[in-house]
Amino acid sequence: MTVTTIRFPDNVYQQVKEMADFEGENVSTYMKNAIIEKVEDQQDYQEAIKILEASTGTVSAEEVRKTVLGSNE
Repeated sequence: MTVTTIRFPDNVYQQVKEMADFEGENVSTYMKNAIIEKVEDQQDYQEAIKILEASTGTVSAEEVRKTVLGSNE
C-alpha cells in the first residue's frame, strides 16, 4: 500500500474535516473515498465515450447499462 501526503490551506482542511465528521469518518478515510469515487466516475465516463464512439447511431440506456454495468435488464 502506498502512503501519500496532501497539503491543504488550513481553511480547506477545516472544511474537509467538518464534512468527514458529518459523515462519521476520519479525514483520511473521507479523502480516500472521495478520490476513489472520482476515479470511478472518470472510468465510467471514459467507458461511455468508447460506447458512443463505437456506435453508428443512437445508443439506448439499455445498451449502456449492459455494457457498463453488465446488466441483463
